[in-house]
Amino acid sequence: MSVVGIDFGNQNTLIAAAGRGGVDVVLNGNSNRLNACMVGFSNCRSIGEAAQSTASSNFRNTISSMKRLVGLSFNDPRAQKEMKFCLFTCVPIEHAGRADSIGVKVDYNSEETIVPVEAVAGMVVKHMGTIVAEKNAQTNKMQGDVNDVHSSHYPKDFVITVPGYYTDAQKRALLIGCKTVGIDTIQRLMHENTAVALAYGIFKDIRNEFTKDKPTNVMFIDLGATSYSCTVVSYEPGKLDVKNSQYDPDLGGREFDHLIAEWLAEKFEEKFKGKLSAKPMDKPKVLLKLLAAAEKAKKTLSPAGVREARVNLECLMDDFDFNVVLKAAEYEQMCAPLLARLAAPVERALNETGLKASDISSIEVTGGGSRVGCVKRTLGKVLGLKEKLTNYGLSTTLNADEAVARGAALQSAILSPRFKVKAYEITEFQPYPVKIAWDGEACSGQQEGVEVEGDTESKAMPTNSVVMFPRGSNYNSVRRVTLRRAGEFQVTASYDDSSSQFQYPEGVSKEIATFKIKAPEGTENKVRVNVKQDIHGRITLSSTQMVEESLEVVEKPVEEKKDKPAEEKEGEAKESEPKESEPKEKKEESKEKEDDVKPPEKKKKIKKTNLEFCENYPSEWTKAEIDKANEAEVAMSNTDRLVNETADKRNELESYIYDMRDKINSEKNLAPYASDEEKKTFSSLLESGENWLYEDGFDATKSVYAAKLEELTNLGNPIAIRQVEAVGRPNSLAVLKRTIEKYNNWLNTCSHQEEYSHITPEEIKTCHEKSDEISSWMYEMLDKQGSKSITDDPVLTVSEITIKTKELTILINPIMHKPKPKPKKEEKKVEEKTEEKKEGDEKAADEKTVDMEEKPTDSQTEAEPMQTDEVEKDASQPMDTD
Repeated sequence: MSVVGIDFGNQNTLIAAAGRGGVDVVLNGNSNRLNACMVGFSNCRSIGEAAQSTASSNFRNTISSMKRLVGLSFNDPRAQKEMKFCLFTCVPIEHAGRADSIGVKVDYNSEETIVPVEAVAGMVVKHMGTIVAEKNAQTNKMQGDVNDVHSSHYPKDFVITVPGYYTDAQKRALLIGCKTVGIDTIQRLMHENTAVALAYGIFKDIRNEFTKDKPTNVMFIDLGATSYSCTVVSYEPGKLDVKNSQYDPDLGGREFDHLIAEWLAEKFEEKFKGKLSAKPMDKPKVLLKLLAAAEKAKKTLSPAGVREARVNLECLMDDFDFNVVLKAAEYEQMCAPLLARLAAPVERALNETGLKASDISSIEVTGGGSRVGCVKRTLGKVLGLKEKLTNYGLSTTLNADEAVARGAALQSAILSPRFKVKAYEITEFQPYPVKIAWDGEACSGQQEGVEVEGDTESKAMPTNSVVMFPRGSNYNSVRRVTLRRAGEFQVTASYDDSSSQFQYPEGVSKEIATFKIKAPEGTENKVRVNVKQDIHGRITLSSTQMVEESLEVVEKPVEEKKDKPAEEKEGEAKESEPKESEPKEKKEESKEKEDDVKPPEKKKKIKKTNLEFCENYPSEWTKAEIDKANEAEVAMSNTDRLVNETADKRNELESYIYDMRDKINSEKNLAPYASDEEKKTFSSLLESGENWLYEDGFDATKSVYAAKLEELTNLGNPIAIRQVEAVGRPNSLAVLKRTIEKYNNWLNTCSHQEEYSHITPEEIKTCHEKSDEISSWMYEMLDKQGSKSITDDPVLTVSEITIKTKELTILINPIMHKPKPKPKKEEKKVEEKTEEKKEGDEKAADEKTVDMEEKPTDSQTEAEPMQTDEVEKDASQPMDTD
């Protein structure tokens, strides 16, 4: 499972792996498919479910919402809005030459540390790879260092899904976060809706449900934890085309949970009015309890037919218990403002594609929020579906939670060279139009010289900018703008002003990148600027070239004349001479043609010279910042490893104390094999070790735990060895005795049996001696062991007995089963064949001699038949009696 796809969600993260058997969602260590997208900081880091288990008690140091914060500046309106949902502390990180990014303040290893939110996102991605590495190690029945990014078990290729509304800066930030943790093998950042469409398309394409003549239109509606999207996709066999995507980035299941939590808080305040120390929503731990209860109530009310949900909370706040009943009708009325927002993205998608609801063959719903009954009913009404149908006419072909991860894994398998997968064409959808602008107009002050992807200068071209990648364009792609410039000039990439009507966030800078290009000084030069939108959807400068055009004379190659025979040369000479019979006009025309000389042909030659350029991205990290974050990650990994190893050693010591404490006092275990003094000393040492472990040694180091464990094992292991030897010795001795007896019986009878006649006396003697030697050793050691008490260390061990048994078997068994040699019949067969060959040659020579003597000549052979025919003919005539 080296090829994986990751659904990087705001609440949960899933990882799916592609293999020969298909695509499977990888289970974590607790056999769960969903992994909490959280990172907890304390004396070490905990990620995923480990962080979720301590989130309520360590909420100040448990980081979430990386998906919505990554790549944003601290003063970004989106970031400020999201921080209101966070219980951890966000701080600005200052950078020279660019806006402040977002950092999280945590208490890690008893020190206050500020970690970039991009690095936290990378930690989650790395943890997902670790889950796959552990699974690979179990599958291969091998133990590897799965914490090492370069381990052989760690996945090699990643595809990570991101929302389709992500900007260039957010995509770059997520890739940088992966780079800080040592992951450089990200094949693609794929839009979540495209991943769902790919999973659906391949599933249906296998069943041959698409036709080339009439494309199939499918609508995908995804309501996740924090965002809502509607996508229209057109399918043909082996191909999908994303026609349109619309979003509401702030509508998700989280908003439904907060509505219920606020309702619960109001009911709680009404019940205990005047008795509460503060508002419930202002207490972080109370808020977490309310949100957990709200999510549970939402899931209870989601299935059809459920009319109410009971909420019971013990010691919610100020030692007050609380219970209430939420009716389904009341819940739907509460969610009415959110349900009203579901229609807009659907209507925009249909209007922009020019399709009607009747033109959509299937409407697929995914995401955890799509399970809410009132959500499905509202979507059915918006699309004009029949309410009496299952799921109100909506289709649930795909797994709502796993579809994105499965599609990402399929894309990873398609892109990876490690898999041979049938090609599947994907046409992406660029959400925001990208504009390319240059500083000023042409050097001459005129518009001339501007050319964009083959558009001529005669067309109405902008003076200093053009929309290079319009909305809905596909990528990976490269487009070109040609300018006339001298010296250094600047080209900028940004989102066009028209992107605001396509839900581009308000108050956010539209700048993407700035490119500085160095052209030769002096005269104007024709410069081609090749701008690329790569497979991730990022804007980069592919190359810049100076184009020089010139006309050159092209000489035709002279044909080499071959030597011809003299006769042909004379004929050609005669033909070249003018004939007297030809008219004079023709002679004059031929002379004029000979006098005309064709002018040399000129060909247009283009010379391209690559120019130097530099790129500047407003949100791009410098190499020093990336190296610093990577060093911090390595230091944290080492600290985590040391803490985990210390905890493992402490658990090992604790387990040994509890295990031996019970065994040393049990007559059925170790008590009979230890002397009274040993039992007393060992029991006292175990008791003192237990007391130390829970008092002074609670926060000891790994080396101290190891020393304590060694002290206990030096006294306890010899006692345990006595028990093991005493229990295992009789069985080992019985095996050895049976082996000696078996071989002795064979040695006593083999000399009288024909089948063993090929075994030499020396071999039999060697076997006798070995058997007697081991038998004597066995009885000698038994006498020594018999003189020992069970509380003494054994002199005859199970391993020694096993070695002697193998030694005897290895020596005698090959001799006992030695194959009998085959009789030598080959020489006799060769002699018989030689004699038969000689007799055959003599007979053949005699026959040849006879043939030579009796064979008639050719004349005789021809004449004799004629004579015979005549005789036969005469004989057939009646005889003349006269």
